[in-house]
Parts: sequence; C-alpha cells; structure tokens
Amino acid sequence: MNFGLLFSKCRGAAIQSRISPVSRPAILLTLGLAVIGLIASVATSFTVATLPNIAPFVLGIFGLDVLSQFAPQTRIVEAVQAFIYGVMYLVVTCLCGVIAAYALQRFAFPLQDQHLANADLALGLNWEGFAHWVDNHPAVQNIFYWTYHSIAAQIALPLLVLVFAGQPSEVRTYLLAFTIAFVTTIIISALMPAVGPIVFVDRSGFHLLQFTGATPIEQLMRLREAGPLILRESPGGIATFPSFHATIAVLTPLMLRRYRRIFVALLILNAFMLGATVTEGAHYFVDIFAGAAMALAAYALANRIIGMEGRVAEAELDAPAQALPAAR
Repeated sequence: MNFGLLFSKCRGAAIQSRISPVSRPAILLTLGLAVIGLIASVATSFTVATLPNIAPFVLGIFGLDVLSQFAPQTRIVEAVQAFIYGVMYLVVTCLCGVIAAYALQRFAFPLQDQHLANADLALGLNWEGFAHWVDNHPAVQNIFYWTYHSIAAQIALPLLVLVFAGQPSEVRTYLLAFTIAFVTTIIISALMPAVGPIVFVDRSGFHLLQFTGATPIEQLMRLREAGPLILRESPGGIATFPSFHATIAVLTPLMLRRYRRIFVALLILNAFMLGATVTEGAHYFVDIFAGAAMALAAYALANRIIGMEGRVAEAELDAPAQALPAAR
C-alpha cells in the first residue's frame, strides 16, 4: 500500500470538508467595499439613519451554526452550514454596497443621461415607445412587475442549488462573481451617474407603470448637494448604468446552466425580467447591455480566480505525499 498517497487523500478530504463557501478574494472585495463606503461617508459628511439592524440576523446565523455543530455531520448538515454562511455573506455585502453606493454619489460627477439616451437612439431603440407599449398591455406589465421583483430570490437561488448539489467550487465562483459585479457596478455608477430615461418624459402619461425600481430622483439630487446630509428615508437602488438587475438576470442562469429544467425556466423568467428592467426599473437599453456584459465578465474572472486557487491547493496537497517515501 502507498501510505503517502493514502495520507494525501485523507488530508485532502479533511481540508475539503472545511472549505468555506466564501473565497478569500470575495472577502477582501467586501472589506474593500466597506472601506470605500466608510471613507466616502466621512469625506462627504454623509450618514444613513435608516439602515436595517442586521445584528439579530448575524447572531441568529451564528446561533444556528453553533447548534449545527452538535448535529451529526452529514452532507445535509454541512450543506446547511455552507448555505447560512453564504446568506450571511450576501447580506453583509449588500449592506456595505448600499452605504458605498449612496456615499459615492455624494461626489456628484456629471450626469450622463444625455449620453446614455443618445446611445439608445444610435442603436435604434426607443425607450418611450417601448414603455408606452408595455403600459397599454396590462398582462405584460403585470408579468414584468413580478419578474422584476424576483431579484432577491434569484440572488439566493444559485447559492441554494449549488450548495445542496455538493458543488463547493461553483458556490465560491458564484459568490465571487456576484461580488465582482456588485462592486464594479457601484463604482461605475458613481463615476457615470444618471437619473434614467424618465427624466425626459412626463410620468403622468402612463396609466399602469409606476417605475417601482427607478432611481429615486429626489434622493439622488439631495446626494449631489454640498454640505452634510443625513438620509432618513429607506435607501433604494441608486445605480442606473450598468443595470444590476440585468447582471443578475444573466448571472443566475449562467451559474445554473447544468441543471436543465431550472436553466430553461430561468431563461423564460429572465427574458421577462430584462424587459421589466427597462420599464419597471426605468433603465436605458444600454444599461441592460452593460449589465449583461458585466455578468459575463465577472463570471469569467471569478472562474479563473477560483480555478487558480484550486490548482494551488492541489499542489500543496501533493507536496507532502511526494516528500514521504512510498511504503509497501
């Protein structure tokens, strides 16, 4: 028997069982996002007074984790542990993102609405015409509304499926890709702020559309004013270009493409979600294209980083085995 090889396999199995669903690069990105938000908030004298208190949530997650340690360490228990870690990471990252997104808008870079509108026109796309068409078709508008607001479930879905399918590497890839896209979107939207196409039209001309996901114009304008600011309203989606809804609409099915039934269902659902992002979210068409491109780029980069991590880990596992003499 080759005891060196057996030792290597056992050590590898032990390490595999302790792999975190969140990679080190993902954690570093979230910490960086938190630092950006803190620095921007201090530099611009900005405070958000209405952020949710996530302390009970975090304590609850840790409590569940402690309780799970007393349960038999079956595959299901390990999957539950990985899932709750992943959910906690997503919640903390999104909270840091809200602070950073609002604080960075305080630097008030020039609005890009005219450039984005011109880009739509150059592509032969008419936002107002499409919005009025949706407004005149109640069934389409209703489907668009519900698919647009499915984003939270779609963010959690890849984590849920991949964790319980026993795909730790894919889980790490997904969480890293999500964070890369999220952080990049926040930075780009701060450098290229925009109100959205509703700035050019009269909202009273629409009967059904309420533009529930549109950039809150009043909040954006106050963020761009000089002087200290305490935001007492609930923060909303402040990013216009690129669209993060479009990113999720592409990233979620991309991560679950190996699960055929889920993949097909997501393709149908997210075809409507992309359309809804134009109307419910009041986004330019170019916002959608940029968000989709963001998903593909973030996935490609995350997949490469996690792949490199895996190769490094394998090399570290092989080294002790090669150093040990083969005993027979």
